[in-house]
Amino acid sequence: MFTMNLSFEQQDALVDILECSISEIHSQIVHAENYCFKSMLKERKQVLVDLLHSLKQLPNGA
Repeated sequence: MFTMNLSFEQQDALVDILECSISEIHSQIVHAENYCFKSMLKERKQVLVDLLHSLKQLPNGA
């Protein structure tokens, strides 16, 4: 398990970065033609979605 202490601003910035990354990966998935690459992107997207969900469950400034 990995633990970090984030300020509200850091937490907010990380949420923004994750949301942008998820959107970008979704676009890459849609345009990917190689099945293995598309599968890897889907797995990566799920990791980011799970991380974003966990981060949003924390109180601000956690």
